[in-house]
Amino acid sequence: MAKIIHIEIVTPRKVLFNGDVENFTAPGAMGPFQVLYNHAPIIAALVPGVFTYVEQGGKEEHFAISGGFLELHKNSGTLLADAVEALPEIDLDRAQRAMARAKERLKGYDEAIDRERAKRSLDRAEARVKAAKFR
Repeated sequence: MAKIIHIEIVTPRKVLFNGDVENFTAPGAMGPFQVLYNHAPIIAALVPGVFTYVEQGGKEEHFAISGGFLELHKNSGTLLADAVEALPEIDLDRAQRAMARAKERLKGYDEAIDRERAKRSLDRAEARVKAAKFR
């Protein structure tokens, strides 16, 4: 019997992936974690970062995610995120410009700047840049 995990990657707009994998790694709120066959049931908060799964046969797929939640039970899991981008969808130049803008906004203190929004923008841009390195 193959040791597989069924995973579904879902955003409000569409299902990006629905299939079987050997394992996956997710950017958890407490740090990245890997899920292997027969992992204990889990519900985990995810932060912006890179989500990677390994298909049967060893091929890796990488996605930039905006954060979200992961639920896993009996080798079947669902990743729910506001935004998920596959490598071909990521514009590296745009992500690097967004990262530079967010860093600039966070440099000093200015009451007019929504620092939380700028931090979220920085986190999303960093996730895209990290994912793009897997091309």
